[in-house]
Amino acid sequence: MSARLYRVRTQHRSAIWSSVALIVAASAIAGCSQLPYPQLPDATVPEKVLSKDEQQGKVNEMNAKAQNHQTQAAKEIEAGK
Repeated sequence: MSARLYRVRTQHRSAIWSSVALIVAASAIAGCSQLPYPQLPDATVPEKVLSKDEQQGKVNEMNAKAQNHQTQAAKEIEAGK
């Protein structure tokens, strides 16, 4: 087989595989477009921006809730043993 014929055949195979890959990708994209969009929750904008002290208070409150949750979980685990 001559070098030119070999080069033509490999280019042809490469073009075929590129076409196959393009068809597969297009099919995947077309399939995704048929999926329903997830329902997003209604987002509400806060009425006001919290001051630094209010922000710190909320952070402290969330930390206390997390600590309480961990303590309660540990007690439930111990009670289950």
